[in-house]
Amino acid sequence: MRTVSAAAIAARGIRSYGRIAQTRRKIGGGGGWGMVVVREYASSSSGRKTEGGEESGRTPSAYETRLSPSLMQRFLFKKATHSIAELYRDATIAASVASSSSSEPPKVVLHGWIDGAPRKMSKKLTFARLRGVQFDVDADEQNTIQLVQFRSGKEEVERDGEVLARMKQETPVCVEGTVSQHQGTNRYEVKIISITALNHPHDLASQVREAKEWDPKDRYLQLRTPQLQRALAIRSKAAKIVRDQFISLDGFTEVETPLLFRSTPEGAREFLVPSRANERKFYALPQSPQQYKQLLMAGGVHRYFQIAKCFRDEDLRADRQPEFTQVDLEMGFAGAEDVIDVVERCVARLWGEVRGAELQVPFPRMTYLEAMTRYGIDKPDVRGGMEIIDLSEFATATVHKDYPVFEILIYRPLPTSSPLPDPSPPPIYPTLRTPYVFQLDSPASVTTWLMQCQQKFNLELTSGDLTTTARAIAEKYDLRAGDVVYACTRQSMPFENPTPLGRERLQILRETGVLDNESFAPLWVVEFPLFTPLEKAEVVDGHIEFDYDSLTATHHPFTMPALDSLPQVMSAIESGEQVDPRTVLGQHYDLVLNGVEVGGGSTRIHDSLLQRLIMAHILRIPHVEPDPHAAQPRNPFTHLLTALSMGCPPHAGLALGFDRVCAMLAGSESIRDVIAFPKTHTGADPLVGSPSEVTDAALDVYHLRRKR
Repeated sequence: MRTVSAAAIAARGIRSYGRIAQTRRKIGGGGGWGMVVVREYASSSSGRKTEGGEESGRTPSAYETRLSPSLMQRFLFKKATHSIAELYRDATIAASVASSSSSEPPKVVLHGWIDGAPRKMSKKLTFARLRGVQFDVDADEQNTIQLVQFRSGKEEVERDGEVLARMKQETPVCVEGTVSQHQGTNRYEVKIISITALNHPHDLASQVREAKEWDPKDRYLQLRTPQLQRALAIRSKAAKIVRDQFISLDGFTEVETPLLFRSTPEGAREFLVPSRANERKFYALPQSPQQYKQLLMAGGVHRYFQIAKCFRDEDLRADRQPEFTQVDLEMGFAGAEDVIDVVERCVARLWGEVRGAELQVPFPRMTYLEAMTRYGIDKPDVRGGMEIIDLSEFATATVHKDYPVFEILIYRPLPTSSPLPDPSPPPIYPTLRTPYVFQLDSPASVTTWLMQCQQKFNLELTSGDLTTTARAIAEKYDLRAGDVVYACTRQSMPFENPTPLGRERLQILRETGVLDNESFAPLWVVEFPLFTPLEKAEVVDGHIEFDYDSLTATHHPFTMPALDSLPQVMSAIESGEQVDPRTVLGQHYDLVLNGVEVGGGSTRIHDSLLQRLIMAHILRIPHVEPDPHAAQPRNPFTHLLTALSMGCPPHAGLALGFDRVCAMLAGSESIRDVIAFPKTHTGADPLVGSPSEVTDAALDVYHLRRKR
């Protein structure tokens, strides 16, 4: 036996896990026409593999360089005649299997994986389940098939290179066999003529498949599970439907836009990429293709779309990824209604063809103020009822001048309902106020409740009489003994989103389990505030303080004001005063489905001067001068403003969160389940070890140095 070093093996690119040499000895072998490198372990494989295949705590033996004659079979395998799902759709096979007069059962070649340990029924009879190589999302129950191997004698064992009973779970195989009906079911089974193992899996492969908790480093093994195979198949099908809908039916042109963009102040933090050829300069990965698609409109692309990669270097919440995918589209010579129409038809088709659910078009619409008033959030889940009630006609809160609206939420528990937890503030605002909660024990206790609210919120009653007001509220809203009443205040135009009662409503809906995951309630939220005031650092007595003189774009800086608000915008620009964000609305629209924002878009500002003035006077973006003739060497939007001035047509667009759409189509609560290789909550990929350190020499090429 000749041994070779690990370095030599790495140089050859040859690596093998497990006990391949043991299998080789059982079936005989030698030969001199080539070489295979095999690693054997001194004891059974049960440890965690490390880079190169070693297990922690294991000492590998020498490497063998003799050739196994079965090696060639791993490369010269037969081509598959069907996938498993195709087998069930093949009318010829169905007719042959059903015919009792058929003299010879149909013969097929299948590829796949041994799914679960083979079941050896006797020395001669073995069963196993074969998992197909490609998951068919339209045939969930037809992605596996039973294999049957009957071996009559020793002669057959020697002739066949592989024996089903010896194969491990997760072995990739090529199977030739005959198809017959599985007794007592409508399923098929394949009686094996020959079966070839195309590789020998490490024991870890089967151990990980059966684990309840997954190590992110084993993501590629987790992808073999039916749940993730189905999710990825749904994602692929959804992408195909989107492309067919937009290209074939709606006349869009698919255009790829660059991933190496420039840094611009659009809101979220960007990922920066240093330029080797341009010292001290950086690219930025795009947060979205927003500016490029507006440039396409200026370039005469009538209808653009792409399934685009986007990047945001944000603190990751439970279901957010630093890189994500969106269906991005823009339409020239168009407005909001044109975009809403094409998006509704696409989304309805996706839900119909993938989920089998009929979404009625057109979708309902709700203004931002209505959503915040009735549901306390700008992406309301309208399925659960329990609307928030505005009691402004009875009382006004004066505890904080910016939060005058007195509102309540009524929860009527059933006799079997479990107690709800006390309201609590969100983790990001531990000092934020929570609703005042009171359970009525009699009709008379409504007066007690209102008196306590009056003290807590400094209520000014419209009628001036506490008892009369309490009786009027109880009669109008049918308050009864046992009702739990949550009370709080909010702004007239709420920028606190969600409001305390909005958070409480969502918590109650989740705790009580009233939401049906098989029902879908899409709606458009429209008439958003065009601008949002910046939050101040302090929270005063539980109230978020806002700076109404420092504004950001609610959606992005390119959103067109509502035509009714345009005179107010222009008046503020002319006077040099700041606009009131509570009264200026924009042409922005969000698509919400079951309380999830799945898409957002707007009509864009296609007039260069108006865009420049809003950026300079209202948003006060650095280095943007209001005078188009002034020198502006550091203006980050010169390219866009110039393009708009060259006869750019009116245009509007939208982006659908493709990861979120696919997760909802797959019935998953997490977008991680429909992303092949997601990042962790820290933004890392433990599988490949990213992000990784780089050497000082590598940094030097990009004119960078480590901060000491």
